[in-house]
Amino acid sequence: MKLYAECISCQVQVRLRDVQKLVEDEDKRVELMKKIVSYLNSILSMCSSRYDNRCTPTVISTELFRFVKKATGVNDPYREEKITANKEALKIYEEFKKRISRINNLDEKLVTALKISLVGNLIDLGVANYNAPELNRITELIDTMDIYGDIEKSIDILKKSRRIAIIMDNAGEAVLDRVLGDILKAEGKYVIAIVKGASFQNDITYSEIESAKLLESFDEVISTSTDASSIFLDEVGEEFLAKLRSFDVIISKGMANYEYLTEVENVIGVPIIYVLVAKCLPVARDLGVPRGKAVIKISKHFVH
Repeated sequence: MKLYAECISCQVQVRLRDVQKLVEDEDKRVELMKKIVSYLNSILSMCSSRYDNRCTPTVISTELFRFVKKATGVNDPYREEKITANKEALKIYEEFKKRISRINNLDEKLVTALKISLVGNLIDLGVANYNAPELNRITELIDTMDIYGDIEKSIDILKKSRRIAIIMDNAGEAVLDRVLGDILKAEGKYVIAIVKGASFQNDITYSEIESAKLLESFDEVISTSTDASSIFLDEVGEEFLAKLRSFDVIISKGMANYEYLTEVENVIGVPIIYVLVAKCLPVARDLGVPRGKAVIKISKHFVH
């Protein structure tokens, strides 16, 4: 996804949220925000246009979050929030497992699991002017959710695929993605979860896979070995990419992965199913849906 004007404002607002959380003194907050704005300007100045991949919104977001971590000396600013999200999501996960067990039709199971996964994507601390719902309200949203995009075709791809990789997004959300992992594994498929190697906002990292109990629902959990917000090709290495290309299909969770992976689909060369809620106007505009809507979209480089 290319850069939109609103993305620049969002970058500043979200990093202000970090600064307010990590720095108590207002004078120090002002000084740090000045440095963040200056750094953001230097990044933007290097971009030849909004079509320059260095200006992909989530690439900028990664650089600014790294800047905040280094400036404050806090390597995992949302550690406590992630622990709490996983703990609370585990309670909901058990409810959803019971719900799925009452469904006999595989297509219906997969649709329900994808809805659960989409509702989990609402747990996001990285979008300006957006407040995530309380976890105990999430179960209410599944029955009323409308999905835009390629739901039937995606179900067909998942049923035909033998090896499936899921690129995880937020903590808490990743626990709810286990429902989809459970169903696919029960169908005899090899399913892995991909998580970050170090902290980016409230996204799940390799250090939290035990608290989220991911290994109970996936054949393997692998790390990107980086704190980048997505699978940055220049950071993950050839061995990682070779493994990624060995899968029949990739499920990409969340907006950051959508923003980046849509720019490199042809390089990865594997069909990607984007599963996300369009929580901001630029992403909604790019997807062609109203803001706040749940979307399942197949990558344009998918060979029919």
